[in-house]
Amino acid sequence: MLCFALPKDVNKEQVVDQLHIALHHTVQRVPFLAGSVVPNSEQEGDRPWLRNISPNGHAYLDVKDLCDQISYADLAKANFSQDLFDADQLCSLPQVIYIQQEPVEVCRFRVNFIQGGVILVIQILHTVIDGTGVTECVKIFAENLRKAHAGEFGHPLQTTNEKWVSDRTALVSGEGRMGDIENHPAFTTSAFAHGNITGVEQACRTYRISRDALVELKKAASPSFPRDAEDWISTGDAIAALIWRSILVARHRAGALPADAVAKFGQPVDCRKLLELPKPYFGNAFYIMRSDMPFDALRDPQTGLRAAARILRADVKSVTADRIRDLVAFMERIRLESHTRLSFQEDLASSAIVYTSHFKFNIHEMDFGPAFGDGRVKAFRHPARGTIIGSVIVMPMCLDGSCEFMITESADTLRYLETDDLWTRYTGKQNSLGVVGRTALSLPEHTALSDGTNAHSQSQPMPNGTNGSIVKNSCPLTPMVATEPEPIQPCPTILYSSVEAPHGGQIAIIELNRPRASNAISRQLLQELDRELDCVYVKASQSQVRAVIIASTNDNVFCAGADLKERSNMSGDETMDFLTELRHVFSKLASLPIPSIACVSGLALGGGLELALCCHLRVFSGHAVVSLPETKLAIIPGAGGTHRLPRVVGQSHALDMILTGRRVKAVEAAQMGLCNRLVFSGEMDCADLGAVRRLTLANALSLAHDICAGGPIAVRAALSALAMANEEAENAAYTSVLGTSDRAEALHAFQAKRSPQYLGI
Repeated sequence: MLCFALPKDVNKEQVVDQLHIALHHTVQRVPFLAGSVVPNSEQEGDRPWLRNISPNGHAYLDVKDLCDQISYADLAKANFSQDLFDADQLCSLPQVIYIQQEPVEVCRFRVNFIQGGVILVIQILHTVIDGTGVTECVKIFAENLRKAHAGEFGHPLQTTNEKWVSDRTALVSGEGRMGDIENHPAFTTSAFAHGNITGVEQACRTYRISRDALVELKKAASPSFPRDAEDWISTGDAIAALIWRSILVARHRAGALPADAVAKFGQPVDCRKLLELPKPYFGNAFYIMRSDMPFDALRDPQTGLRAAARILRADVKSVTADRIRDLVAFMERIRLESHTRLSFQEDLASSAIVYTSHFKFNIHEMDFGPAFGDGRVKAFRHPARGTIIGSVIVMPMCLDGSCEFMITESADTLRYLETDDLWTRYTGKQNSLGVVGRTALSLPEHTALSDGTNAHSQSQPMPNGTNGSIVKNSCPLTPMVATEPEPIQPCPTILYSSVEAPHGGQIAIIELNRPRASNAISRQLLQELDRELDCVYVKASQSQVRAVIIASTNDNVFCAGADLKERSNMSGDETMDFLTELRHVFSKLASLPIPSIACVSGLALGGGLELALCCHLRVFSGHAVVSLPETKLAIIPGAGGTHRLPRVVGQSHALDMILTGRRVKAVEAAQMGLCNRLVFSGEMDCADLGAVRRLTLANALSLAHDICAGGPIAVRAALSALAMANEEAENAAYTSVLGTSDRAEALHAFQAKRSPQYLGI
């Protein structure tokens, strides 16, 4: 369900006509949206679990005017609370395809006009098209809606004459193998026993984790001491680990899970890349992965989160093309004998959860055009009806970088979940979202929790991040009457901004902002830099950020190195902890998969120069001065200077600079290769240092712009090859760009004598 804001004077009939045109052209692009799902014929071995897609059918556009019943302003005021979306009222409810013989349509769109907005409900059978495929269909629909509004598409409706063919068996098969169900822990062929959820009061709630809280969560879930370069976790792993751990701890406290249980976690893994399927592939192409760990280890407050994230990452990495084909081979072999289903289905109310993530789906970035106001989705919601206890759905990342997800559990489990300290540490950081009409969930008075603690006898306030209320909840609800005043926050030491990059995405600008302390690296600055780099990693993985510039807001200083005043008050252990964190953050910057540029205007001393050395490229102003003066302080460079500097300027120059600790001016730095661009500004050098800094930043932006004018995939591949600097790495990187659409576009543009338009695919 996608929510949009509409102007008051919108022409509804015109919007409906444009939606009709857009859906028609979407079906021309993906014809089986107008198909239906039917049972196999007797000749095909009719079985209750087997279905085919038939070309005989229709895609439907249903229209309903609910302006006198629902207000967009009320939805927005309540942060699009889950309980305000009634599936019976908003959805053209689908039939259940496994218990009927009649055809079931694949696709049905429903547009609900509400006062001041519209709720677009997209219903596509998940057994036909998975989440990735649905997102591609929505992307095509949004583009067609823009064209319909612009008059590029209209009446009479044109139909394609091309025959559309997509044969899954030609793309993926068992290749003559036998296949073994034992290789696939998430699956079984045994008869379904029972779901263990009869008579359980079901509840559904939507939560949010802010961008800053996500950064902290990933940090908490990441390995403290990585074993090697492959020992890392993603933000998605951290989210999954928190949800897995927190739900099962809440179930245990509610008496639904024994302490000696084995915790189970199932999630789909997209197979498109592993199987090298053509792009875009609209069908259902995911493999279900299952992870297990002892509940006692999962609930450990010190190590449980990190252990869960590491297990989830390892299991995702273990999914290979051969493993997928082995399962396909097994299912092809026994398709007429038995149904292959989830092995943990009976445990969804006790020891297991099934987790689906749409976090990387770019729904919020899609432009649906003026037919829907500003064209942007204001909220993405799933109807609570149809979900089951144990299901978790992570929604597409919001534009502010936050994460929303929907949990369906027993009412008792949710009551305990929302009093869990680790859970509220991350879901309770949404100070920017004031939930209207918030309620508190009451725990039984003086309830003894199974871990030995006691629940407070008062009603426990729901964390700020909670969005929605329990469905069919019979427990007493207490209104929230007071909130604590927010503490005064320190001034940010890192500022983030961005500009548009060629061929899409952005160039990120991270500015050091401690002008009174010469941008000395304090604990706060380091933590904020770490947070911003984590956000850049997330955005870079989704092609939202294409290059990064590290700069300063101080006209005289880029960075003066460590904060010696703060350092003087540290103990020996605290100093070592700070250095460990400093090296970790600097290594993170040095390992960025996208180009990074240090913009140095003024002094860069000690750790300041080491920070600049972490970047791929450096732009210096004419009055820049750099130095590694540590030997004069009876220490040595400790944040990468001794190994990064010689790689840039050579061993001889590095020895000179480090052993003497002398200051090197901009011209000499350029001569030894320490900077890639030297910006002279004539008389301005002495007259207006602010103008010099801005001019240097402009040159850094120009350099980033030139880099981003190349093919996005090629730039990243080149960085990867250069990082390894050997023939094998170059060959692998070159192979990775040969099959890209960007390479074909470059050749076509050359032949047509026009500038290429790269898409990063």
